[in-house]
This record gives sequence, C-alpha cells and structure tokens, in this order.
Amino acid sequence: MKYLRFIILITIFVCIVIYFNKQSSVEQIESNNYLNNGIVFEGTVTRFKASNNHTFGIIQLKITKSNVKEFNKILKSGIYPYRIKGDLAELYCTVSIDRKLGDVVKVLSNESTIYYNPEKDTEQGSIYTITDIYNINFVKENTMFK
Repeated sequence: MKYLRFIILITIFVCIVIYFNKQSSVEQIESNNYLNNGIVFEGTVTRFKASNNHTFGIIQLKITKSNVKEFNKILKSGIYPYRIKGDLAELYCTVSIDRKLGDVVKVLSNESTIYYNPEKDTEQGSIYTITDIYNINFVKENTMFK
C-alpha cells in the first residue's frame, strides 16, 4: 500500500510535467510563427530599463537601418518583442548588465535573434512574443510609445 501512494504521486507528477512541457512547446511554435515576418532592423541603444522580473526590460533604439517604417501589430494573447515608429524602436527582451548606451543592436525577426555590436562581437540573444502579464504591464507602463 505504501508503494501504491508513491507510484500514484510519481505518475501525477510526470503527467503534470508532460502537460506543461507540451504547453510550452505549443507557445514556442506560435511565437516562432508570429516572428517569421521578415522584420529586420538595426539601431543604436539610446536608453534601457530593466524590470524586477529577472532581466526582462526595454531597450530603446535610434534606428539606423530598417526594412519597415512602422511596426505595431497586436497579438490576441501577448505582444511582439519589438515596436517601430519612424526612426525609433523598442525591444522587449532580456536587458543584460553588459548593455551600454551606444551599443549597436541588430534584430532579425525570422531568426528570433538579436545581435549585439555585430560588427565587432558575436554576442547574441533571443526574442520571443511576450505573454507574461507582468512583462506586458511593464511594457505598457514604460514604453515611449504612449
């Protein structure tokens, strides 16, 4: 009887892990589909603001190259990891302590990748659609696009 409880608890735990892993995979596939939109831009960091949620934050850019003048699409659940208006852009992503004003950032949406100082460094990061409500609220409260 002791072992039966243990087996039941382990089975429940495994089922929960499988469920959340599957859910995460579905969200990742949706994110990749949304970001496969051909957006490419590059700019210089003019400001950044980190939240209290791990290292999530906003990187503001003065655009130097872009294949679009504006990008402000809305998702049913979540937000895109960037917004562009004229020669200004914001990235909603990890804000490393290594970021400095004047850094060059290049975004390739189809690759879900950010390149930092691409002319002289190999540092890169990932972008993904933002679905965490805390991060969405942080963006809404701290965006320069109000």
